[in-house]
Amino acid sequence: MGSAAPSRRPLTRRTTLSALLATGLGAALTACGEPSRSVGAGGTVTLRYFFWGDSGRADLINQCITAFEREHPKIKVKTSFAAFDSFWPKLSTAAAGGNPPDVMHIDYAWIRTLGEHGVLADLAAHTGPGKEIDAATLVPSLRTAGLIGDRRVGLPLSHNSVSLMYDAKAWAAAGARPPTAPMGWDTFMEQSLKVTRHSKRKQFGMDNPGQNYMGVETWMRQQGLQMWTEKGGLGFGHDDMRRYFTQVDGWRAEGALAGPDVVLESLPGYPITTGRVASYLEWDNQVGGRSEMRGSKLSLGLVPTDTSRSGIYAKPGMLMSAAAKSPYLSEAAQFINFMINDRQVAKILGTNIGMPPTTSQEGAAAVTDPAVRQVQTYEKQVAARLSPTPPPPADGGASLNVYLQRVAEKLFYGRISVDHAVELFFDQSKVVLA
Repeated sequence: MGSAAPSRRPLTRRTTLSALLATGLGAALTACGEPSRSVGAGGTVTLRYFFWGDSGRADLINQCITAFEREHPKIKVKTSFAAFDSFWPKLSTAAAGGNPPDVMHIDYAWIRTLGEHGVLADLAAHTGPGKEIDAATLVPSLRTAGLIGDRRVGLPLSHNSVSLMYDAKAWAAAGARPPTAPMGWDTFMEQSLKVTRHSKRKQFGMDNPGQNYMGVETWMRQQGLQMWTEKGGLGFGHDDMRRYFTQVDGWRAEGALAGPDVVLESLPGYPITTGRVASYLEWDNQVGGRSEMRGSKLSLGLVPTDTSRSGIYAKPGMLMSAAAKSPYLSEAAQFINFMINDRQVAKILGTNIGMPPTTSQEGAAAVTDPAVRQVQTYEKQVAARLSPTPPPPADGGASLNVYLQRVAEKLFYGRISVDHAVELFFDQSKVVLA
């Protein structure tokens, strides 16, 4: 299925963009002067298109471009791709040289940052009835994805959802009830503790959801709160974080959850892939890769909740955006519309980048990969429980997430109290979100 969205653990690589912005990526993309490119021979336009991925994904996207150019003979598309870690320096270099790409992939974690820095074009004028982009076909829960206020700075190219990934054999061996039906957190932790005890703590029932933003966000959403507000602030307060940390630290002390030492011992892998835990929260599209790394099949279960809210939502695996300085916004919009709506694209890409984003593309791909079918089954199971895509992370949100990991690690090692952890987190939030 590929790596449509960077996983929850390697947040440190996302700081790459923070550093680039700090050293002038935003300025480079927005202050490189007016575009000087002209229409080519025969009245054709050439769009430069940057995306992240590997050669396999590049081959699929080039097939999509061939189909697009066949239907739009006046528009040519020239691609350039890189691995996720290398993508942002590549983008920065192109921008600094005064030649930013017309169309680019953007991770959801950075859509607000780049949108508010003036890097991304507002495509609202190119979206709607009679316009280049038909966004009415977006899966209902995705219709807010790519919006910053009333500005349309991106269109989702795929989507996926948080799941509770678990090793069904390990749970069964421990006599634990698997998360195949809705259950509350305390009930789930009772079952998780059975796994820990069965293995004599060689394998914990669950990774610690207090050590990453995914766990915090999911729990807050289950309480009716948001991780981020529309204006880019935190959508929860001190008392909310205190309740969460207290609850999670209690489960860790009992042994239902792994401690920070398990995470460190598993590096550069993951506790789930090194066999140190038997379940964890993860984007569903990662199940194939994680199963392969673990050496045994992982299943997709329902995320526990103590409320009527699941806490999960449709997250864009990646978005397509146009550069604010592109001289070819109409042509870029036509290409974006083709990529998100044309059924040929869905047939070619399959689920390499995640589930299709529009009703136009749903059901177009013939899928034989068991892991892909696993994700499709899960997505159908949770469709009615998904809420709309929430506001994207704030500018500085990625660095705050890294700080959350550090604070949680100190807490779960017993070096600081819950109250101290909460104060440290919110003090840092004032600095990075100012």
